Amino acid sequence: MSTQPVAPDPRDGRATLVDSLVVVAVVALVLTLLDESFWSRDYLVAGLVPVVFLLVLAWTLRRSADGVWLYALVAVLAYAPLGALAALRRPGPWVLPTVETMSRVLGDTWSAPGLFVSTLPPVEASGSVMLLPYAIGFGTALPAAWLAVATRRPLAPVVALLGGLAATIPMAVLVPDHYVLRGVVLTIVLLTWAAARSRRREAVVASFRSGLVGTVVAVVVVASVSALVGVLTPDDDQTDRTRLDPQGDGVAARTVDSLIAPAPGREPLLKAIGLPEGARVRFGALDSYTDEAWTAADESPGAGPDGTFRRLSPEVEPLHAGEEVGVRVRIRPAYASDWLPTFGELTSIRLESTDGRTQLADVRYNQASSSALVVGGVNPRDDYTFTAVAPPDGFTPDEPTMEPTDDQLQPGGAFLDQFLEPFDRADLSPLRRVLLMARYLRLNGEVRLSGTSSQAPVDLGLRLMGAKHIVATPFQYSAVTALAASRLGVPARVVVGAAPGRGGVVLQSDVESWVELQFADGTWRTLEPSRYTGVHPYTEDESDQVVDAGEWVTRELEIDDSEIKIPKGADIDLPPDAVIEEHHGPWWVVGVAVAVLAGAALLLWAAVPVLKAVRRRRRSSGAPTAVHVDGWQEVLDTARDLGRPVPEGWSRVAQARALGTGVELARRADATVFAPVAADPEDGRRFWDDCRATRRELLGREGRRRRAWSYVNPASLLAGRARRRSAGAPGGAEVRHEDRGARRQPAAHL
Repeated sequence: MSTQPVAPDPRDGRATLVDSLVVVAVVALVLTLLDESFWSRDYLVAGLVPVVFLLVLAWTLRRSADGVWLYALVAVLAYAPLGALAALRRPGPWVLPTVETMSRVLGDTWSAPGLFVSTLPPVEASGSVMLLPYAIGFGTALPAAWLAVATRRPLAPVVALLGGLAATIPMAVLVPDHYVLRGVVLTIVLLTWAAARSRRREAVVASFRSGLVGTVVAVVVVASVSALVGVLTPDDDQTDRTRLDPQGDGVAARTVDSLIAPAPGREPLLKAIGLPEGARVRFGALDSYTDEAWTAADESPGAGPDGTFRRLSPEVEPLHAGEEVGVRVRIRPAYASDWLPTFGELTSIRLESTDGRTQLADVRYNQASSSALVVGGVNPRDDYTFTAVAPPDGFTPDEPTMEPTDDQLQPGGAFLDQFLEPFDRADLSPLRRVLLMARYLRLNGEVRLSGTSSQAPVDLGLRLMGAKHIVATPFQYSAVTALAASRLGVPARVVVGAAPGRGGVVLQSDVESWVELQFADGTWRTLEPSRYTGVHPYTEDESDQVVDAGEWVTRELEIDDSEIKIPKGADIDLPPDAVIEEHHGPWWVVGVAVAVLAGAALLLWAAVPVLKAVRRRRRSSGAPTAVHVDGWQEVLDTARDLGRPVPEGWSRVAQARALGTGVELARRADATVFAPVAADPEDGRRFWDDCRATRRELLGREGRRRRAWSYVNPASLLAGRARRRSAGAPGGAEVRHEDRGARRQPAAHL
């Protein structure tokens, strides 16, 4: 940097203001590369405050003979107090930061990048992590501010700003939003600014080699080329969240032994409220097989930076979209583990803030395995809530699976390959191979609910997968199934958790393990234990039956491809967690549905005579006037059931003439309904008996078949329902003739 002051220039003030604004704008654009990683944009304040301070300082000292040295000295001395105010936001007494706070600025500046990349995005914009944008802004503006304000070198401040960009890129996401557009804007701004500064320098030395037109042409050319690049390299606005890969600190390896193991006890471990029906609480995932057992890897195989245990902010962006659920968890004293119970992919978490309990800063979360652990162990009084994306349910045998990486093939499980040869068929997809192997274990294995659950090669190989008499604990079945699936070409892992019981309470005896498989869309889906755990009860004596895996596979594939079959004569005294699933074809389901509908129709049809008898009994027990109306309606209903209906809108006399009988009966009904006084009860009973005689007369005219049909014909019932619906509809209360119903007739004494 030059130590000479800048010569006076009548346009110097305006040019310096433009240079200052460009520096602020470019640093802000560079810092927005962190936008997808921070929860809020408060980080821009922390990053731009030192830029403005250094520009003001450079403007103040630019004409001093020793300005560059004073500038550097003041800037270095101001780093700590300015960082305490702008980044940590901890002013001390009388707004002056304390020595302790300034010491924290100097110390945490070196650890801020590691803290930032080891925290799952979006990162909360507070605390020591804010020293990262502050340091980038300060480090970029320290040379750029002086070179832009106190010198006339066209490209010198541009180089300093590009240095800040180079320092920001490793910290940011690999491909931020609007990546191409940001590059185009940054290129145009920097080249235009460099050209303008070059014109100013030419004016000072009185050597005009270019003018405003030349600068405009250069800018247009740069903009056109940049736009062409944007067209050739379209920006799909898809953020790639891969960042600088933080190395695991061994927290998972140190705490794997504290995963809750199945126990026969009835002590409550926790209470989970809000889980979907049938969902399991997740303690932790074992995703790497060593030479002796499955373990939780500090860096999940094949997952990259997403597979490391990192710090959490209150909000987390999940790897996959889906329906969110809210869950509240209360830890009970019997739960002694470093693993924090969760469900699905976390999107937010809120822990009890009481001192002495687990704090958010102690939680480490692995997005790839959806597992959380607490440095120092979970407090037995912890009470927390979280939201999570529910994992997808189920899969079909034809769904594509993820192609495993070399690590996901679990090299430590190579000893199983000799026992998996019958299942490793080229004509089957990897998933179908896994399902075939799982069915083999299920149909030929026995379940032992006590004893060791060793996962050593000799126990999973010779004594389980390669044994003639297959006996294993449920956990061993999960371990060998996951390992075999990995060797057969489907990424797999073992998960430990529990299905809450009544009231969301998880007991010690509820703890279980299951296998998860990774599919082509990146999601992990559960292979239910009922699909690979043996169905036979444990017997100490070796069975006389010798099962050859190769012959069994050939026989199974020749018979059919059903998922579950129980061998003939197999003992079905199953363990508590075994489930027998019966699968039927679509035509069987259709046939059952048709049979159910036909049965329901027959039941309704058989109820028709009963409903008619109930209706007659109700009609005959009403008031005298109502009996006259309903008695005549019984005559009309009998005619309708015989298939000889008469119009409802006609008068009773007209209806009787159409029926060919009961004319005198119809007139008696009219006389009673429209009489000025109420009818005598005895008249009502006599009228009902006469109507019954008329009904018998109508029935006697017809043949035996039509008479039999009239008893089960629902026509009159449906017509009565239609009359009631029309009466209740808008405008239905309008009386079109005199006998719409006894309950709507005017009172006889009015």
